[in-house]
Amino acid sequence: MKVSWSGIARALLVSAAGAGLVFGATRATGAVTVAPAQAQHSSVAAATSPVRGSQLVCPGPELKGVPGLKDLAVPVRVTAAAAPVAALGGLRSASTAGALSLTGLPGGDLAPALTSRGKVGWAGVAKASAVLVSGTQSMAPGIAATQAWLVPSGDQRSLGSAPCQQAGAEFWILAGGGAPGRQERLVLTNPGGNPVSVDVTLHGGEGPVASSNGKGVVVPAHGRAAVLLDSISGDLGSPAVHVVAQGGLVSAVVNDLWLDGTRAAGSDDATPSAAPSRVQVVPAVPVEGKAVLRVAVPGSGEAVVQARVLTAQGPRALPSGAVVRVDGGSVADIDLSRLPAATVGIQVRADVPVVAAALTYRVKGSAPGDLAWSASTEGLAGVAGLPLDSPGAGSTPLSRNLWLTATGDSAAVQVVTVDARGAVRSQTAQVAPDTTSAVPVAGATSVWVRRLSGAGEVHAGVVSWVNDAQGTLFTSTPLRDSALRTTTPGLRPATP
Repeated sequence: MKVSWSGIARALLVSAAGAGLVFGATRATGAVTVAPAQAQHSSVAAATSPVRGSQLVCPGPELKGVPGLKDLAVPVRVTAAAAPVAALGGLRSASTAGALSLTGLPGGDLAPALTSRGKVGWAGVAKASAVLVSGTQSMAPGIAATQAWLVPSGDQRSLGSAPCQQAGAEFWILAGGGAPGRQERLVLTNPGGNPVSVDVTLHGGEGPVASSNGKGVVVPAHGRAAVLLDSISGDLGSPAVHVVAQGGLVSAVVNDLWLDGTRAAGSDDATPSAAPSRVQVVPAVPVEGKAVLRVAVPGSGEAVVQARVLTAQGPRALPSGAVVRVDGGSVADIDLSRLPAATVGIQVRADVPVVAAALTYRVKGSAPGDLAWSASTEGLAGVAGLPLDSPGAGSTPLSRNLWLTATGDSAAVQVVTVDARGAVRSQTAQVAPDTTSAVPVAGATSVWVRRLSGAGEVHAGVVSWVNDAQGTLFTSTPLRDSALRTTTPGLRPATP
């Protein structure tokens, strides 16, 4: 696979007042590295300090603003919070008072700004526009936001969610299917001040689709663009979406909506999987009936892929397809439907880098159903959180569990919750090697996870659900690290 270097900052030579410094931007949001030409002569060591500005991007209503399709009125709510002090592990944020704001793109405040950590703010979004969640000064470290909807009846009956994300230059999103009545909408958001060109490539069981459609999609400054993936290819049974931005950074999400004849079969957002790697972990996979593990190979070489389930009792082999070969550039679905009903983590190991996600269904007979996507995640390194909203006016509060998966070894994790009264509760959860554990979060308005000790790599997600007479509506939302610190690198005197 050709590596895309678009959006990765380049080294700049800057001269000032007789001193020469080489600047190189890291991929961490808000972090700038000042690197000497010869590191061994550095006279000032690198240091870190709390971030003073951080941003997350939420796509807004995914079923609106798609060229050639009628807008569908699905109510979307964006919820945001900054981690309570108890979850920051001793990190002291900037002393200057700050705020956490929700702003519509291209502009306009959507809700009163928050100035207290742990407090949750939310805004309903009706227009086909994205939302920018911004934390400044004392409210910048440890922000998290999510977008969710609940439609209890009709063609769009579903419960869906997506974590708001940092913008980037390249994503792999595994989502969708080839069944009649199934539509996948890719929503691209550009939080920057200049237009960004994006190339969208679909991969399937036979490799990448040769199509000029999806190339050079222009995402306007402070705006978004939506693409119907059927316009690139409408007959892929197991699509994987490769997004590459040039000239700036974007966020990306795919809404997977299925109307099976006259029966609502569900909808959910699929978010980017972890970067291609030889090991992938998909947390919070709520298997109960039909389910698949989807694996894509970004490179040109064949992959030998091994997969196993990480349960509360430890690792278990898949009933079938535990080892498969997947051609380079192609996608394969591995059936999980014979697994016992449980929420599990899934570990994928391969001899070349791959990406992974899991799809689960809930349906009984001819009744309406629902579906949920669970993306692979990076191991948690700092603090990760999720505001816990109950979308839908007058809706029954959702049931929820936090699911923690540790791989390689055991890990101790701090779990902090905040309730509607602002009360903060902290507990320590011990996760055994290669297992998945549940932490109930009933009554919480947000949950925060911080790895404390142990050599195990930790992955986390929240499964939310609600039951009614027609069946269960459900969704799985991954937790990803929040921005906490920015790096001030070492300096050295310039050499003539």
